[in-house]
Amino acid sequence: MRSLYEINQAYLDLFNKVDPETGEVLFSDEDIDSIADEFEQKADNIACLIKDKEATIKARKSEIEGLKERNEREQKQIDRLKRYLLQSLQLRNTKKLETVRNVIGVRNSVSVRIEDDANIPEEYIRTKVTREPNKAEMSKALKEGIKIPGCSLMEKKSLTIK
Repeated sequence: MRSLYEINQAYLDLFNKVDPETGEVLFSDEDIDSIADEFEQKADNIACLIKDKEATIKARKSEIEGLKERNEREQKQIDRLKRYLLQSLQLRNTKKLETVRNVIGVRNSVSVRIEDDANIPEEYIRTKVTREPNKAEMSKALKEGIKIPGCSLMEKKSLTIK
């Protein structure tokens, strides 16, 4: 089967089949119908391919979410098991345990616990700022005729497949 480009080119070539001297059309309705049928079949096949790929992406996204949830559950289980093992080692006053497969150690560390962040001096606060255009508000303003430097409305075509 020809590509969509080739089918479109054949369609354009068909309309160039005119006798230069008489102006007589040198193609028939059957020729047009044949190309139209081929175009319809090709377009339908492409639409099916698009739907298949969209379904694959949707399935992958769902699988990714499921895997994230499983990872979160397992990470919580790991955290519980670590606390359990640490408590057990502390109960026995054991700082290091060596087995054939593992070396398990207890070490001291220090971390900051924030009890009330409202009372923390400004010098210890890090501020994160994000800046991005508000396209919805800009679209509304531009449609109302307000000029906004650096932007304009752009009309686009989109494809729908159901």
